[in-house]
Amino acid sequence: MWKKLALMVLILALISVFIIPSAEAANHHSLWKAAAVLGLLAALPPPPPVIVSPAPEPYYDPPPQEYVPGHWETTREWVPGSWERVWIPGHYGRWGNWVTGHYENRQTPGYYGERRVWIEGYYRPY
Repeated sequence: MWKKLALMVLILALISVFIIPSAEAANHHSLWKAAAVLGLLAALPPPPPVIVSPAPEPYYDPPPQEYVPGHWETTREWVPGSWERVWIPGHYGRWGNWVTGHYENRQTPGYYGERRVWIEGYYRPY
């Protein structure tokens, strides 16, 4: 912008320097000089265009990571006990008495059992 403005001021100054005195003196040589200067200015190649491109997007490297493969793990789990109703048929007791058939409630106690569980692989940062 400033270069164009300065060039226009320079051209107008050169024209005024060469044309105004030559018009008063009617000197044809100074007109030719002014025309030559204007011709030289017009023959100058235009400045190359200014190419403005946007700044590139910043690139961030992902943090280094380590892959932990999947694996089996054995876990202990509590298996609760259960109650069960069982039919006891009629029989003779310890002292020889007849005991009629009846139901009894029997309890199985709880216990810890082991179970294999698959753990998926994952990435973890260093």
